Amino acid sequence: MKTRRIVSLFLALCLMLGLSSAFAEEKINLTAFQYALENQNTDFNNLWFFDELEEATGIHVDFDMVKDADWATNVNLMFAVPDQMPDMILRNPVDAEEYGVSQGLLLPLDEYLTEDIMPNYISRLDINHAGDSIPASDGKTYYIGYLMAQNVNHTGTWYVNQKELDKLGLSVPTTIDEVTEMLRAMKADGLEYPFSASYTQFGPETIWNQFASFGVPENTYYYYIDENEQVQFTGAQDGYRACLEWLHQLYEEGLMDPESLTQDSNLWANKVNDGQVGFFCYLRLINTAISAENVENFKAILPPVADGYKAAVSQILEIPTAGAYLTKNCKDPVAALKWIDAQLETETMMVALNGKVGEQIVLNDEGKYEVIDIPENNGLYDFVPVTMGQFFAPGDYYTSIYQMAPHRVERYEDSKAYEAAGVLEYKSFQYLRDLSKMSNDDATEAADIYTELQKLMEENFANFVRNGVTDDSWATFQAQAKAVGADRYIELYQNAYDTYLAK
Repeated sequence: MKTRRIVSLFLALCLMLGLSSAFAEEKINLTAFQYALENQNTDFNNLWFFDELEEATGIHVDFDMVKDADWATNVNLMFAVPDQMPDMILRNPVDAEEYGVSQGLLLPLDEYLTEDIMPNYISRLDINHAGDSIPASDGKTYYIGYLMAQNVNHTGTWYVNQKELDKLGLSVPTTIDEVTEMLRAMKADGLEYPFSASYTQFGPETIWNQFASFGVPENTYYYYIDENEQVQFTGAQDGYRACLEWLHQLYEEGLMDPESLTQDSNLWANKVNDGQVGFFCYLRLINTAISAENVENFKAILPPVADGYKAAVSQILEIPTAGAYLTKNCKDPVAALKWIDAQLETETMMVALNGKVGEQIVLNDEGKYEVIDIPENNGLYDFVPVTMGQFFAPGDYYTSIYQMAPHRVERYEDSKAYEAAGVLEYKSFQYLRDLSKMSNDDATEAADIYTELQKLMEENFANFVRNGVTDDSWATFQAQAKAVGADRYIELYQNAYDTYLAK
C-alpha cells in the first residue's frame, strides 16, 4: 500500500483544473437550500470541507439546512415566494416538470454544460448513458445529477438455505415444481417457514419478486415493456394469475409464512436469523440484516422458472437523482456550477463521501481509493458531507477508481450472473418511470389512476393468495382493473415511451 497521504484538498484541485484563474478575485456569495438527513447534525456553514472549497474557488455559500421531515413543507413555502428563492437547491428532488417546465422557477442548465464550466461532470455524463434520464419533457436539463453507481442491474437475488438442502440431500432447485417439493421437504423436517418474504413497496425481500419466475417483472407500478416495445399491464398476464395460484398453494399447505402478506423487513429478518426460513429473496448476504453467523447457511441461486414461462427479473438502471438545481434567481450560474463541479473532482468527491485520505480512505497499490475506517454510530456525518454532498460516478467510472467493499462485490457478482443467465426483463421499468417524460396533465392523470389501481391490486393480491383464484374471481378482477382506468394508465405510458423512442 502506498504511503498514506493526507489530502491537500483543494489547493491541488485548483492547480489541476485551472480554477484559480476562473474565479473572481473577490468572493462570490451564493445561497443554498440544502437537504439534510435526520442524523446529520453538522452545520455545513461551519464545516472544514466547505471552508476549504471556498478558499480554493472564491465562492462563499450560505446553507439553509432542511431536515427530511421538514423538506416538503419548506419546499412549498420556498416556491410560494419566488422572489426570495435561494440560488441553489441541493441534494433532494423537487418537481422539475412543475417548477421547471411549467412555472419556470428552475433555471435550464443546458447552455452552461460545457467543458469550460463543468469539466468533471461533462467527462462522465455519457458513461453508461448516465445522463439519459435527466432531461425533462421539454428536452431541457434542470438539475445536475447525483449518482453513486455500482454496476448493479437487479433488486432481489434468490437464496436457498444450503444447510437445509445438504441435510435433506437435495439439489438446488431450478424450477418452481422443484421449489415446491423442496419447501414440502423442509416443512416435514420441522422448518417453521420454508418460504418467507416481507410485504411493503417493491424491494429486495418482498413477495412481489416471485412473479419473475412466471415471466412477469412486477415492480408495484404494474407495467412493463415487452419485447415488441409495447407497455403491458402486469395484472392482465397469464403468468400473474399462475403465480397467484402457486402462492395460494404454498399458503394452503403451510409452506409460506402467512405474515409474508403483512410483515415488514425487520420482522422477516428476525425469522431468517432464527434459522426458520429456507427460501427467500434479498438484497445480498454480507453487511445486511442477516447476522454474520447465518450468512454461510445460504447460497445465491438463479430464480427458479415455472413450466412454460421465461424468467423476467425486474431490472434496475443506475440513473442519477438530483444533485443540484439552480433557481431563476441564481445570481451567478457560472460560478454556482463551477462550485458544484469542483466537488466532482475525483479525490475531492471521494473525501466528501468517505472522509480524509490517510484517515478514512487510502489510495491502494492498484491506484484505487479504498475505505480503511468507517466511524461508528454515523460519526462520518460529523465531519464530511457524505451522501449530502455532490457525487457523480457512473458504474464503469466508479469501479475504475474505487475498491469496492466485499458486500458491494457480492452484489456486482450476482448482477453479472443474472445478466449472463438471461433472467432479466427485456427493459427496465425505469424506462417508463424515469426516462419517458409526460406532460404535467398526463402525469397527473396517470398518478390519479395509479392511486386507485394500487388499492385494487393490493386488495386482490392478498385475497387471491389467501382464498385462491377462480375463473369468476379473475374475470371480476380484470373488469375492476378496467373500471379504475388500467387501460388508460398503460396508454399514457405507451405514449410517453413512444415519444422517448422517437427522440
